[in-house]
Amino acid sequence: MRILGADLETNRRRTSVKWQAFPPDVLPLWVAEMDATLAPPVVAEVVDLIQRGDTGYPWPTPYIEAFVDFAADLWHWGVPQTHVRTVTDVMVGMEELTRILLPDGGQVIIDDPVYDAFPLHIENIRREVVRVPLSHEGRLNHDALEAAFAAAQGEGRPAVYWLCNPQNPTGTVPTRAELTGLADLSHRYGVRVVSDEIHAPLCDNHDDFVPYLTVDPRGLTAASPSKAFSLAGLKAGLVIAGDDATADLTQLHPVVSYASSHVAVRAHTAAYREGRPWLDQVRSEILENRELLRSLLAEKLPRVGWRQPHATYLAWLDVRELGLGTRPAHTLAKRAQVAVSEGANYGPSGKSFVRMNLATSPEIITEAVDRIEHLVDDWMD
Repeated sequence: MRILGADLETNRRRTSVKWQAFPPDVLPLWVAEMDATLAPPVVAEVVDLIQRGDTGYPWPTPYIEAFVDFAADLWHWGVPQTHVRTVTDVMVGMEELTRILLPDGGQVIIDDPVYDAFPLHIENIRREVVRVPLSHEGRLNHDALEAAFAAAQGEGRPAVYWLCNPQNPTGTVPTRAELTGLADLSHRYGVRVVSDEIHAPLCDNHDDFVPYLTVDPRGLTAASPSKAFSLAGLKAGLVIAGDDATADLTQLHPVVSYASSHVAVRAHTAAYREGRPWLDQVRSEILENRELLRSLLAEKLPRVGWRQPHATYLAWLDVRELGLGTRPAHTLAKRAQVAVSEGANYGPSGKSFVRMNLATSPEIITEAVDRIEHLVDDWMD
């Protein structure tokens, strides 16, 4: 049975933001949550907790132990348990680590384009957002990063770089050489790196993923199984310190860990411990959906540009030749009844792009492309 196989009528009964934010006639392929049946071990764990009334405060040790074993299994990454702390979720972890590294304010350097929540969270902690363009291939741009790091150093401004590894929205996976180059720049200019690795389990090939802390002992990472196992509504996450960054974790306020949900911590633990078969299947289905989209675009929308990703379930589509105006996602939602994410939300370089979520059924993806094709054909007639 498919994990991403629910039909439109079944998905319409979902009550999360993905399916409630738009009218019923709109196909929602925007926010990054899956239309998935959950991993059976996760379901069993949550049901057992509720039935037994085991809904108190979280105990973090099993969660940390499960992550350490998962990281060793998937990425051959040896993480000491003492280097890991629980947090409310990944973005709270990113915020709190940055407060520690920039106690008196400063700059947070981010990619352009990058996950649209990054600047919002940076503004929330009252730090300055500095955007650095990716390369034309959607990869780390070392020259642009060096210029930004050098400018911060020259101005006497403390700075942190938020790495998105794998990259959202492009789906690129930084190589070890690229990350080593970033680490060299970090050391040269005194810019610490905090890496968001929430999409890491969703790489096409687990061996392609390089945990940033394996190249930079001064780095810090935030992680969670919530993206890969469709658990965004069960809030919990982890922060991990490199070998030379453990002192930073001692400054993490205990309240940040206590704010995690016990049910979430137990669900995440079950995902790490017993969810590998489910993860392997959902990754396979994502690859099938990606191939389906490639075929559909070639047949029906050949003017859409797309550099196929190597991670995530997201498609970063260049729609500039479709003539959809300055807000292409808005046009598609209103005129084609297909909701995708506005590329400009990910940075100025994304203004002619949209981001499409492929973690849904093949039928919904096919219907979405058909609707866009009909809209474009009507406009061109």
